[in-house]
Amino acid sequence: MIISYLRYRLKAQGKYHLHSPLVFDLYEKVLEPATSFRPKRSEVEKSPTTNDDLFYDDLDNRLTDFIHDNPLIFKDEDAVMIVKDIHRGKKNEAQWERLKNDEKVRLSIDCWKFGIIFDMDRLKKEHYILKV
Repeated sequence: MIISYLRYRLKAQGKYHLHSPLVFDLYEKVLEPATSFRPKRSEVEKSPTTNDDLFYDDLDNRLTDFIHDNPLIFKDEDAVMIVKDIHRGKKNEAQWERLKNDEKVRLSIDCWKFGIIFDMDRLKKEHYILKV
């Protein structure tokens, strides 16, 4: 896993190296705010859910809002999915590779702890590795 993380860090880009306006906006409006999300200690203590659950709920809500706020980009037939723990072991990495190489997946974003895939047939196939 250490070697995998080093490979990720060498390839990962920040938002100012992105050439896709869609991915840049997604980075600024979804990924940056979600990755800075820190639940209050009292919320974590009262709730049986973990920090990860709260993080993924926040990420999912931000992604859903982003999709609804951009009706000219996203169509009803588009599908977007968050995939957790894409680098946790060789099995998960192999599954992530199969997902991102699927012919229906046109855009994939690797954020180390999770990935996001987009089934949007009007896009050209692209894969991004982002520092978040």
